[in-house]
Order: sequence, then structure tokens, then C-alpha cells
Amino acid sequence: MRTRMLIAAGLTLGVVVTLSGAPLAQGTAPAPGFAAAIEKGEALLKARKYEEALGAFKQANDLEKKKSAAAFLGISRAYHGLGAFKSEADACADGLKFVGENPSLAAFLHNQRGMALASLAEKNTDKEIKDAEAEFRAAVALTDQMPIAWYNLGVILMKQSRDDDGRAALKNYLDRAVRAPEIELATKMIENPRRAREEYAPDYKFTSLGGEAISSGDLLGKVVLLDFWGTWCGPCRQASEDLVRIYKKYSQQPGFVMLGISSDGPNDKGKVIDYTNSKGMEWPQYIDANRAIHRAFDVSQFPTYIVVDPEGVMMTVYQSGRQQTRLLGWGSTMAGQIEDGVKRALKKLSKSPPDSFARLGAPGSSLR
Repeated sequence: MRTRMLIAAGLTLGVVVTLSGAPLAQGTAPAPGFAAAIEKGEALLKARKYEEALGAFKQANDLEKKKSAAAFLGISRAYHGLGAFKSEADACADGLKFVGENPSLAAFLHNQRGMALASLAEKNTDKEIKDAEAEFRAAVALTDQMPIAWYNLGVILMKQSRDDDGRAALKNYLDRAVRAPEIELATKMIENPRRAREEYAPDYKFTSLGGEAISSGDLLGKVVLLDFWGTWCGPCRQASEDLVRIYKKYSQQPGFVMLGISSDGPNDKGKVIDYTNSKGMEWPQYIDANRAIHRAFDVSQFPTYIVVDPEGVMMTVYQSGRQQTRLLGWGSTMAGQIEDGVKRALKKLSKSPPDSFARLGAPGSSLR
């Protein structure tokens, strides 16, 4: 899916914006209630309540007769969370009409619009990628106080296979960023620009309910099928029989690993063990009680299935006519779609010895 591909590549806002004090137009003061509406929207964004956040930012904009650049930026960010990228891009364009003499706010709007346009692209050769590049370039030209725009520019250049230019932009980012989560990602992409073009799985490690220490680094060179599920989830339970069949079929092949990442609560260990034992689910299981792995993989629907190839890249799959890196829900065709991803990943493994993947710097050995 385009959204997740960009988020994994680091095309995120990267900076928390405080909008309540942002000027609306030259020489004007915010209308009563504007700051409160903006702050409410920010809190809802943080809680990932995007529909409600959108309403709060629209309320703030209405208070300013739909002429608030700051509110339009909030609106665009809420649209991004909802996956409404066209609306996001349009909101940024509207905000730029009212930005006044505020280069920092203009830079944020250009950066956000670049994210939206990049998210609209199906392929790295699409026009939207070039348009996104122009937006990121506009952002870095407006202010020297927005390092994330240099990061995004570097990523979008590498997506176009302009690796030397991309490295230069990422090094520019590293020179400016003091502490940021994207620093390590930028370093990895400078070393291996393919990370900007393909969606590598995030790092993870845990101790399974059976006492096994498992990490993405140790699984480098293997095909991994991740099952995000829960005993409380009806479709997840419906999938159990087919998942057992898939596991029995492929676990005999060298290099195949299946992992269950449960969304059950910390007090449900007995419930998970009893259920998996009764169904013959013999693969390692882990209760992700604090949702750390769920957040890393951006999983919010259940069940979710992700196939990771030997290099650590999440396999692309087709569901409902859309190309994405995960399969969602359960239905009559899901088992076949999972198997298709596994087969294609195993074919990659058969063409190269496992040790060759370690030299490419995939998850665990160098990040995502």
C-alpha cells in the first residue's frame, strides 16, 4: 500500500508543529476559540483519531472564514492519517494561499504536500514523484530550520534512482538533525539506497511464549510469515485451520519461519497457550501487550499477514486490486494469497545462498 511504503521510507512530518500561535494573516490575531480548536485537533492527531481531528481543524478554519494556513496544515495532516492523499494535497495548496509572511509555516505546507503527492504515486516513475520532489525543494529553500525536508528530499531522489543526489540530501539532513528517529534510517539509506525504493521490515525482537529468543537479525536469510492476530478476533480464529495447513506444508522447507504476534492482553497468556495448543498452532507465539511490534509494522486491523523475504523486504501482494505489503482480514481466497507470497519469497531464497543476504544490510544487521 502506498501510504505504508512512504512511512517505512521515512516520509513523515518528523516534527511536532505547534499551530495555536501561528499567524493567520499579516497583522491579525486569531479568533476566539481558534487556539483551543487547534490544540484539540493536535491531541486527537496524537491519539490517531483522525476523523475527529479533521473536524477540530475544520472548526478552527471556519472561525477564520476558511483562510487559516495553520488550520489547513492540520486538516492536511488529518487527511494523511485517513489515507485521503488527494484531499491532503489540496488542503496544503489552499493553506499556501494564506500563509502570508511565514516561511516556516509555508515550508511545513510544502513538505506535507510533498508527502501527499508521493503517497498518490503508484510507481516511482509517476509524475507525482517529480511533483513531490519540487515540494520538498521548496521547503528546504524556505527555511534552514526544517531538517526533515532534506530527509524527504533525499528519499524521493533515491526513489527515482538518483542515488548520488539522494545521498547528498541525506547527508545535508544528517548535518542538521541533532536527534531524530530518521537519523539511523538516513544512514542506512546512504549505505544502501535500495531502502528508499523497497519497503524493508522494521527491526523486532521478543521472547516467545515457548521461551525462544527471536529477532529480525537472526532471521536474515529466511522467509518469514508474520500473523498478527488475537484470540478475541473472530476472523483470526476462522483462519486457524488454514494457517496450520500452511505451516505444515512450508515448515518442512529450509528457510521458512512463521511467527504469531498476538494482540491479546498481558493477562491472557493462558488463553493464548490453550487456544494455540488446541488448534495445533506449533509456530512461535508472542503476546505484544504494549503493541510495540504492531506499531512498528503499522498494524491496526486483524488479522494481518505480512511475508518478509530473505533480504528483509516485505513482499508485495494484491488484495482487492491494490498492490500493498500486507493482507488484511480473512476470506475464501486469503490462504491462497498468503501462499503465493510465501512461494515467491522462497523462490528468491532458492536463487541465492542465505549468507549472501547478510552482506546487504537487512533488518537486524543494520535497521530497516
